[in-house]
Amino acid sequence: MKTTELNLIPIFVAIYEEQSLSKAAKRLSISQPAVSKSLKRLREVYDDPLFNRSNNGMEPTSFAMDIYPAFEAALVNFNSTLTSSRNFNPKASNKTFSIACISVVGFNWITTLLAHIREIAPNINLEVHPLFTQDYETDLRLQRYDLIIDIEPHSSSVLKHELLVKEEACVVYSMNHSRLQEQISEEAFFKEEHIALSRWQVRGSLLSNEHIDNLETRKITHRMPSAVEMLAIIESSDNIGILPKSTVEYFQTLFKVKTAPLPFAHKHFDFCAIWHPSRTYDSAHKWLRQQLQATVGMSKESGWN
Repeated sequence: MKTTELNLIPIFVAIYEEQSLSKAAKRLSISQPAVSKSLKRLREVYDDPLFNRSNNGMEPTSFAMDIYPAFEAALVNFNSTLTSSRNFNPKASNKTFSIACISVVGFNWITTLLAHIREIAPNINLEVHPLFTQDYETDLRLQRYDLIIDIEPHSSSVLKHELLVKEEACVVYSMNHSRLQEQISEEAFFKEEHIALSRWQVRGSLLSNEHIDNLETRKITHRMPSAVEMLAIIESSDNIGILPKSTVEYFQTLFKVKTAPLPFAHKHFDFCAIWHPSRTYDSAHKWLRQQLQATVGMSKESGWN
């Protein structure tokens, strides 16, 4: 391959990941005929069709699957060195950052982050999405999201993460609950019926045995997508739930609920920023992470934690 043909690398990666010539063209901001021409040249270089049309789009050949990791790594490494060498000027930038965020965090300090960035970098925009994704690594690698905010991951991964805040978790229950008092024992906790916060991307609960021993033995009657739905049901029933204490306090004027300490050793939600390692030294991405940490600091000073 000639040096001048190194520009074929991002085109191959885009076709492979998008499985579509038109989507690859849109992603690269070039015309579809230009993508087709580049694919023709790649086929000549490697003497392989590389992609075949199917009902699911452009399906890679076994050879294309073999060479994709090397192409993808080369592109990521090049982009990371390029972007890290550029100075990022937030006051002049009109960049849009995309964040996928766990629902309970938005009530606490995402609004503070939006206001903070608007003040110091008025032309920068934030897109905040519900955390629907299940494949964090792919979505971050493809930059569908710049950051994901979630509970600290326990499984091993190539992804990077840093702690944003340890937030106190609590048991929440109705002021009119027929049995519970100010202190709830572990035995009483497991006797009650629960409303759980759901993970939208899978059929399951946000918290599991990874966070609290034996938690998956609790009697869950319903799973809800956010704190608002949880609190509405808890207020009018004898169901209980687990939420960040600050989230309950945020809504306590709207719902007649009480809180009690969790009867377990683990009593915190560890919220983290998660990103792909290829973005670690990207100056714009570093700036975004710094603003997140600054926002958490401001929120603590205002007393939400």
